[in-house]
Amino acid sequence: MPLKSTALRRHLAPGAFARLAVLRLCFTAIAIAQTLPSPARPPYGGPVRGAESKRWEPWSAMRTAITPILGWRLGIDTGRFPHLDLDHALEQIDALGVANVEISSTQKLNIEIPKYIDYHLAPGERNAIRDKLTLLNLAAVAYHVPAIDADPDTARKLFEFAKSLNVGTIVSGRIPNDLALLDQLASEYAINVAISGNAQAVLAALNGRGKHLGIFADSGSVKSLEQVKDRLLVLNLRGGNVPDLLRALYSQQIKPALITVSAGAGASDLAQAVRGFEEAVRPVMADRVDEISRTTEIRSPDRLTPEDREQIEAALPKTAPAKPKKPRKLLVLDLNIAYGGHRSIPAENFALQQMGKDTGAYEAVFSDNLDNLKYPKIKEYDAIFLNNTVGMIFVDPEVREGLARFIREGGGLAGNHGTSHASMDWPGFSDMIGVRRGVHRASTEEAWIKVDDPKSPLTAAFGGKEFLYTDEFFRFPNPPYSRDKQHILLSIDVQKTDMNQGQVFVPGSNVARPDADYAVSWIRDYGKGRVFFCILGHNPTLFKTPALAQHFLAGIQFILGDLPADATPSARLSTASVSTRKK
Repeated sequence: MPLKSTALRRHLAPGAFARLAVLRLCFTAIAIAQTLPSPARPPYGGPVRGAESKRWEPWSAMRTAITPILGWRLGIDTGRFPHLDLDHALEQIDALGVANVEISSTQKLNIEIPKYIDYHLAPGERNAIRDKLTLLNLAAVAYHVPAIDADPDTARKLFEFAKSLNVGTIVSGRIPNDLALLDQLASEYAINVAISGNAQAVLAALNGRGKHLGIFADSGSVKSLEQVKDRLLVLNLRGGNVPDLLRALYSQQIKPALITVSAGAGASDLAQAVRGFEEAVRPVMADRVDEISRTTEIRSPDRLTPEDREQIEAALPKTAPAKPKKPRKLLVLDLNIAYGGHRSIPAENFALQQMGKDTGAYEAVFSDNLDNLKYPKIKEYDAIFLNNTVGMIFVDPEVREGLARFIREGGGLAGNHGTSHASMDWPGFSDMIGVRRGVHRASTEEAWIKVDDPKSPLTAAFGGKEFLYTDEFFRFPNPPYSRDKQHILLSIDVQKTDMNQGQVFVPGSNVARPDADYAVSWIRDYGKGRVFFCILGHNPTLFKTPALAQHFLAGIQFILGDLPADATPSARLSTASVSTRKK
């Protein structure tokens, strides 16, 4: 019987009806919640993955991008923090931006569980280790012990413990006494064993043994990779010519289970060691990224349905806001490195191609080959458009210098959405486009977009009117975004928009700005060149919206040098306006 029934009301004591109503609402909320997707949790009921991690996305730095790009894992031995327990050592490693760890058996777990990390830990205590790793989104790739006992029962307990932590490699401080037993257990549990010691002696001892047994070596002691080959399971970078060693690893396709860096105890020394690794691996990364760029195919419109094509073509402008001063060539890249790429890219590529054809404003040339950005090859184009490019794209110093010089000397650059996550380790690029690493909520977020500069030819399509749009709206709480450098065209109208729609995509990230300034598109001068950027484009509706299609065409004509527009930084315009009013 519905609670609104008057008959039921008469039989209830005062206040009971209200309590029943609240109770019904609670049960309804529970029922609804059970139908909603929940954050993925480990099977043992631990916390949400990465909720406390301070690291940025894997494609943001070479120390983590090497895994999807080169197949290498950079890690740090928790034993490098001898005065810390495991919990605090893991926090230090996460803060260093490293995603993999080698857990040391010589450490205690934490204050609450003051026990050494070995097979004596109870199931709940092992869960505590897994919980901490999950919270920090760290992978325990290796587990270091001083020695492996020859007693079969004790050795088996070691392997079972490593398996319980999802460890793939056990590191032994010396050659075990019973290699036959070790070979058997390693094969049974599918866990590698990396043995430390004189490389020649270890290799000799392992002659004829299975593939799960190998060596732990310092870089200074590796005399010949040809000799160790796939036996090299853990490589510690200490001494030797590290750049040449990494180059040799790459050329011979040797992929250790883990590469660690060494330094004096403490985070500051390790931070320097990690930076040193990134500089040493840069030439290898540059070669691999350039190779990917030469073999990656542009996401073509063939992926679109006929309906998608029709909707885009119907929305595209048929005339350009400005007459080209000469035939223009726009180079379009949609390269993604260590990231899958947005599903909207084919639609945007199709629109960029058709818009140039229909209006005669430019010829779009599609290629992800980074050689096009090297000087003087890049001078064949009038402007560059980065369509949702994400990841470690601009690694090669020659590519970086070519792009920067091109813009400084009068070229044009445009980008949208995911491009704010391209080459986040290159401050010069982030400064060029005006932002780095936006944080966002769900891609179904609805926001009211206001026109900051209704007089600009780039916003003419909106007629000075706000509009409602659904997309994945990036917020940029940190520099280099600043109205001191950028001329803002569009921004989120905070007063009219629900600013708490859905969860923040990156747990623990701050999406709020004290000044409530959330720009959507802008232009800027960079040297003699011009830049246009818009955060929209996660969803494939960008060029199905006529006003936004016209906005992008105007932005492209601006960077091509055919559509003049005031790019004075917005903060300077505001200051001038205030000064005028005071007079």
